[in-house]
Amino acid sequence: MFNFTHPKDVGMKYVNHLKFSWGESIRSLGICVVMLIHGIFPFILDKAFSKYVDKAIDFLENSQKGF
Repeated sequence: MFNFTHPKDVGMKYVNHLKFSWGESIRSLGICVVMLIHGIFPFILDKAFSKYVDKAIDFLENSQKGF
């Protein structure tokens, strides 16, 4: 449940991990709003979620190459 070495495990310092986590949280909130709008108006922002997921997958795959 608690992994106090997690930032080190993923190759980050604490502050860098904090900035990354908060940045991803803000992006996630943004895509949540986009999807709420898209749910009401399906013809708007129809590719936004797919792009968000693709970018997240690319980031995670590229960040794992160092391990």
